[in-house]
Amino acid sequence: MRRHALGLGALAMLLAACSGNAGDPAAAPAATTSAAASATESAAASPTPTGLPTPNSSPSPTGENIAGCVTADKGEIFKYTRDGTVTKGVIMGKGKVGAVVSYERRGTVCDWLPLAERLVAEGRRVLLFDRNDVVNPEKDTVEMARRLHDAGVEKVFLIGGSMGGRQSVLAAGLLKFPVAGVISVSGGTTQPGDVTALKAPFLQVTADEDSTAPLELARAVYQEAKKSADRQLLVLNGREHASALFTAEQGDKALQAITAFVTKHSG
Repeated sequence: MRRHALGLGALAMLLAACSGNAGDPAAAPAATTSAAASATESAAASPTPTGLPTPNSSPSPTGENIAGCVTADKGEIFKYTRDGTVTKGVIMGKGKVGAVVSYERRGTVCDWLPLAERLVAEGRRVLLFDRNDVVNPEKDTVEMARRLHDAGVEKVFLIGGSMGGRQSVLAAGLLKFPVAGVISVSGGTTQPGDVTALKAPFLQVTADEDSTAPLELARAVYQEAKKSADRQLLVLNGREHASALFTAEQGDKALQAITAFVTKHSG
């Protein structure tokens, strides 16, 4: 029995030696160690599956916030209730000139931070709000404009993307005080008849290949806005829609056009 056991032990050592480099019996333990190390390195290098949190990922805000990207350090967060629905908003910045932003159907306040932060850096106040999709969404824009005006903003601009552009145009006609200007970014739902009575300065920004906001419609709206104190149409190259323009190739041109328009009509 002991002789048989020794034979098995010798066989195991022979097989281990064969797994190393030929002619180098001492290479077997090194090869085994190297293989284990490679397996460890491979596991460490493997990416974390998509959708799973990584150790270095930023934690979600735990305090008062809007859409997870606007926290109290950006401005004064407030709540507004209409028709039983609660809307969150924030007023950022300081100054006597400000803007209310109404975003596109699938957008969020996060998408408009590039513009909001640019305006705040130039000494403007900006009100962003988590829009309620109700029958007359322009009434939310009206209420937000009133809130900004009551907060001490003397020159109120209405800025909107896509359907938010139409909200802004319609809200301008419902307010009891004149707005300083209306800016429509890819206002694909705005119809020529919406701007017939608009007297405020009016800027449209759109992309020439945006299928959601046809360029022909933007031109028709421009032609109809004859009573506007200053109507402008900026056409950029690309397909991007609404807030997506701000992070596109010509994003800086879009942002500069809007901030220049606000400056021009700030008085």
